[in-house]
Amino acid sequence: MKYLILSFSHKNAPLELREKLSFSKDVSKVFLDYLVDFTLIYEAILLSTCNRMEIIMLCEDNYNALQKCFLKLPEISGIKKEVLEGYANTFEGYSAIHHVFLVASSLDSLVVGETQISGQLKKDYRYALHNNYCTNKGLGNVIDFAFKCAASVRNKTGISKKQISIASVAVAKASKIELKNKTALVVGLGEMGQIATKHLLNANYKVILINRNKQKALEFRAEICSKNLEVGEFEQLEHFINSYELLFSATASENPIILKSMIKPTSFKRHFFDLAIPRDIENLQNNDINIITIDDLKGIVEENKEFRKENIDIAYEIVGNEVNEFFKYLNILSVEPIIKTLRQLAKDASLKEIDKAIAKGFLPESCKANIQKIIHNVFNIFLHTPTKNLKEVSSSSQLGEIERTLKLLFDISDENVKNAEIKHDRFATKEIR
Repeated sequence: MKYLILSFSHKNAPLELREKLSFSKDVSKVFLDYLVDFTLIYEAILLSTCNRMEIIMLCEDNYNALQKCFLKLPEISGIKKEVLEGYANTFEGYSAIHHVFLVASSLDSLVVGETQISGQLKKDYRYALHNNYCTNKGLGNVIDFAFKCAASVRNKTGISKKQISIASVAVAKASKIELKNKTALVVGLGEMGQIATKHLLNANYKVILINRNKQKALEFRAEICSKNLEVGEFEQLEHFINSYELLFSATASENPIILKSMIKPTSFKRHFFDLAIPRDIENLQNNDINIITIDDLKGIVEENKEFRKENIDIAYEIVGNEVNEFFKYLNILSVEPIIKTLRQLAKDASLKEIDKAIAKGFLPESCKANIQKIIHNVFNIFLHTPTKNLKEVSSSSQLGEIERTLKLLFDISDENVKNAEIKHDRFATKEIR
């Protein structure tokens, strides 16, 4: 069986195409029902977010599996096959596993280090598992190792905690403020405003977005597809700035848009983050309003950039090591049927000889169970070292030769090994926590 991923993400596909590939649950089910036929594609997980649509597959034949995908995708997305093929990225074998681990570790995200993708991958894996589109011994093993990798990256590098843009640092700073209402007002939809909005949503804030061009704000909301994002009227700016504790302003205006004359007394303290150059907020002398400017945040950004640069290299090294561990694990799985066969042959031989001895009167029938236990323990001790050594060489290039030699020495047929293989349980349910 082979690993294959068909990917459309923010790295290779435009928003217009990704929007058409954002399938509802009903459409996703139709597509997965079509894909998983257990002859060409054994298992599949459909990962779908605003920034990516990826099909993670376990296949018999990668080329034909891709052709199968491209036959159905044009029908359910309305995008021509040649257009889809032109934008698609494909990953096979080692590259496919490496890609999944990068995605799970948030190293392939639009904002490196953000953890939203991890939650979505868990959700889509659970859906596939509970609907029998994958098993916990097939793609489930991949997801298990992917999240083990993600945890290692998160714990050893801390890149999710160190923001590297003014907007993201501002949101991180705001998250330390105790608020009565976890709602943030964002004014402006340039790069800074967009990043601030995304980080606020990721931090579970409700966001009210205000922009002079309301249509642009509505299009951005459609792209983000979050129920926690609302679009307000720019004409109501004065009302909004006096209604909420938290404000992020990042417009391209040449003059302040938040003026002293607009400020009204409130019963709560307000925190205004002015992320614009020139400033959006007129110089206010108000003890009930805490104003944080870009200059207040620059030092943190520079420190975090240096930290991130050093630790991203470490993160990629961790991913590489974890991918190697995964394939080592697969190799161990591949030798387990031979180990099981050796143990079964030893057990069968011992039981046969015990029965002979009892039949000839050499041993009393009453001792059979105890003798079986003794011989079982003897073989366990005898086979412990060969089993341990066989697992240790599982990642070696000599593994194939060793397997062939063992089969020859012990007269092990392929049928013996096949009968000892671990069977996929199509109805097993293992939760990813």
